[in-house]
Amino acid sequence: MSTFDASHWDYQEPREKKRWFPDPDDPTKSVGFAVKIALALTYAAAAATAWNGLKEGGFRVGDMLIGLALLAFLVADAGREFPKLPGWVWQFGVIIFVITAAHEMVPTDPQYLANRLVINGVFPVPGGIELETNAVVGIKFLVPVIFMPLMFGFARKHDPKAILRAAYAFAVGVSISAAVGMADLLGVTHISLSLTHLPSVGGRAPGLTLHPNFLAMTCILALPVMLWQLLSDVRRTRVIAFLFLIALLLGLYASGSRAGFAVGPGAALLSVIIMPRYRKYLPSVLLGVAGVAAALFVLEPSLGKSLLQAFRLGGDTGSAQGSDQARAIIFTQGVNDFKHSPIDGVGLQVAEEAHNVYLQALAAGGVILLAGYLIFIFAGLSKVIKQMKFEPLAYPLFVSTVAGALFAVVQAALTDRVAYVPLALIATLPTVKVPEADDFQVKQHWIGLERRLR
Repeated sequence: MSTFDASHWDYQEPREKKRWFPDPDDPTKSVGFAVKIALALTYAAAAATAWNGLKEGGFRVGDMLIGLALLAFLVADAGREFPKLPGWVWQFGVIIFVITAAHEMVPTDPQYLANRLVINGVFPVPGGIELETNAVVGIKFLVPVIFMPLMFGFARKHDPKAILRAAYAFAVGVSISAAVGMADLLGVTHISLSLTHLPSVGGRAPGLTLHPNFLAMTCILALPVMLWQLLSDVRRTRVIAFLFLIALLLGLYASGSRAGFAVGPGAALLSVIIMPRYRKYLPSVLLGVAGVAAALFVLEPSLGKSLLQAFRLGGDTGSAQGSDQARAIIFTQGVNDFKHSPIDGVGLQVAEEAHNVYLQALAAGGVILLAGYLIFIFAGLSKVIKQMKFEPLAYPLFVSTVAGALFAVVQAALTDRVAYVPLALIATLPTVKVPEADDFQVKQHWIGLERRLR
């Protein structure tokens, strides 16, 4: 009687079934759709953070996506350790918490707050009630400083390219907002009015942001990322980056922001200077840009005047003069707030006034908050400079951070989430030390990028 011989059959290891949650026998390994959903929410949050004018039920869409992404990671990462954030991130978060708690326990003199100037619509008026309380602003302030880096840190644990994809998603989100702003300015669409209830007024468009100045700031923060994407070895990536870059420039124009007109070219020039592949073409690029600009102004002299008027730098600058007067008044109020309480300020409820982030920090949290904020910025810059030797993404993140720090001189964005995206990404960049010769390729690809900027 013959027996069945199965030795000639090819044996295949049984495939691991997809799981929603980690393997209980190996909680450090999570696979399946739960993580994919969390990653998708992370990239959606990075894009939506640029749309700070888009709200649902009183909450920003970007904030809700950050919360959902963190919740999804916590569910998918049961039993897994939290991402490690640098000390300079935690110190700023602790300072924000301490300032908030201090003013909740010992509030500023109500009589002083009743007599200070507050923002009512466009112009400052005496007295009144702040739009948000100290506690609410403090909690929201922690979103970009602590929760956003945590989200990116979780994402990097599961996707080696997470930081790149998050940076690109943010830049794409800004480009969409910029395109909306330009279309609304031309009267082709009224998307911002429909979605954010903020119309284009006085030749300025907000896109999907709260204000045209925010549109300008987001365009400047995203500009280095798209310039970096133009260096890709993949043609399709370069073409898409070029189209998004055009959208960013149009959005900057649609914003009519004087600060954007000043900082934007500087950010582009710094990107070209520090990115090695651009650097060898710098003289030719500068000569070409200067030649084209000179030819346009000679052939069409009115172009220069039109451009200056678009950025409220020439011609009828009534809106600019009104803005300057209002800013001067609230700047003085910010100085008075700092003088009233130089150590810990008068409370985070005034954090969105003064139209100067550094003065806002002094007015709201005194020298304590400003010190924490400056440590946060300069420590981030120090880290990203060190990583330039190993991580190409460090170049555009460095430029975005510098440009954001300069724009902060004339912007009311101390607590706004969008201003902290570059630093949140920097906080979660893997720290790479000088690699050994035998594992250079491994350490060079920490987030799945080729070193293509030599």
